[in-house]
Amino acid sequence: MNDGPVRLFGWVAQNHSGITYETLGINGAKAGMLLDWNQTILAGEMASRDPALIVVAYGTNEALSGSWTESDYRSAFTEVIRRLRADAPVASILVVGPPDCLQRYRGRRLPFPHLDEVIEIQRQVALENGCAFWDWRSRMGGAGSVRQWVQAGLSQGDYVHFTGAGYRLVADMLIEELMDQYNRFLAVRAEATNGQ
Repeated sequence: MNDGPVRLFGWVAQNHSGITYETLGINGAKAGMLLDWNQTILAGEMASRDPALIVVAYGTNEALSGSWTESDYRSAFTEVIRRLRADAPVASILVVGPPDCLQRYRGRRLPFPHLDEVIEIQRQVALENGCAFWDWRSRMGGAGSVRQWVQAGLSQGDYVHFTGAGYRLVADMLIEELMDQYNRFLAVRAEATNGQ
């Protein structure tokens, strides 16, 4: 034993059965940030955790970036998905697109400049790489719907972040759709198994 520096990458507490949910949320993060991580460490962590489902939820910060380009974003997002697939080859990957959000500009609320493009690129990259895509903005009601969410107390007055109740509502919508798909999978598998 020595008194040298220690680097802690995380810790895990879980049951022997059931679902373990792990999150890595970083304020202000962009998907391309994952490309700066030590790939050897990430691959080792993914192998030891052996995830069944990886949820990738980025896009809001990219949509507001002044240095955003379509080709750079498509390339970076594709590489992120490729690396996750390589590190966890049997895991399902779900890409969650960014929510509807507005920025304040000269006293007005305007859409984030690249939100439409970010959502479409994520949808395309997910399809091209065998991933599911969940369109958060369309589940909210489409472009401009964040106004109603703010009025209903589900989104904060910055027109970007949600309230606790708003996040819970989004989580409920997402888990309901995930469970519907899972139950559909179980039914198809049972039918295929019984038909043998």
